[in-house]
Amino acid sequence: MKAAVLYSARDIRIEEVETPKLQTPGDVLIRVRASGICGSDLHTYRLAEPADPGQIMGHEYSGEVAEIGNEVQGLQVGDAVVAVSFGANAEYIRIPREGRGIIIPMPPTVSFAEAATIEPLANSVHIANLADPSDGDTIVVMGAGIIGLGTIQALRAMSSAKIIAVDFSDFRLSMARELGAEVTINAGQEDPYRKVLELTGSTSVAFMEATPAGNVDTVCDCAGWLAGHTGTPPVQQGLQMLRPKGKLIEHSIFEKTPEINFFLLARKEIQLQGSWGFTLEEYNQAADMIRSGKVDRKPLVTHEFPLDEAKKAFETQLQYEEAIKIVLKP
Repeated sequence: MKAAVLYSARDIRIEEVETPKLQTPGDVLIRVRASGICGSDLHTYRLAEPADPGQIMGHEYSGEVAEIGNEVQGLQVGDAVVAVSFGANAEYIRIPREGRGIIIPMPPTVSFAEAATIEPLANSVHIANLADPSDGDTIVVMGAGIIGLGTIQALRAMSSAKIIAVDFSDFRLSMARELGAEVTINAGQEDPYRKVLELTGSTSVAFMEATPAGNVDTVCDCAGWLAGHTGTPPVQQGLQMLRPKGKLIEHSIFEKTPEINFFLLARKEIQLQGSWGFTLEEYNQAADMIRSGKVDRKPLVTHEFPLDEAKKAFETQLQYEEAIKIVLKP
């Protein structure tokens, strides 16, 4: 079978590799039809040597059941499914017996490209569940990539909270407005903290008069801090924006360590909540949101490339002003 194999930073090659075979009666072989490029894939492609040179990346994908072991229940050959496991930038992928729970059948009304976005949506659902939004809350989403935009979708599906989106890309901010953000802030054109104070008002905090608190209930940081970024890190801006006893949810990748004023955290008694991945329940919750039409993922799939053009696909995913989610079609 064909696969996109990564050897080192920005060195990805299309090669013929052995097609995986069923190893136990509980295994499932999936013919991959759509595989998304994840932010973690992109970081590895752009900056780092893979942990295992010669690895096949990709873990968010959909496809058709090609073969099943004789102990597999609830699936038939030809079923359209979505799954999560590593090595999906290839024509086929084997799911071992213990991974059966991550294989979800999908209806014909959902395209393979849409289904391949369920895994990142599950991350966004996890963030939204941690935010626990209430009607009337003000929530700032830092970063309008696939996770931030999915967080806006999930928050909007759960509540009528006021959502403010922050990013450097006008293209992505336009998408944020389309998906439910009432206000967007281009961090390259204005100071997000000052703009939020203007929008929400401010609260004076004793011993911190020079840094008044905003009136934001929750900040969801989906931006992180990349190696080439300068200025005030989004997580620091988030701490400044929050009202006393507000909540900051941190779900992002950091290529370098940001400088943070921890006195803000202590003096305002902010709840700092880490976020990573999702639960199986949230994975199914994300699938239900797409199947039911509560969220529309079609606008987020901005490009589709054949597997043979994997390098071009990864390079295009680096273009933040034109790409949100890129899907490979083996």
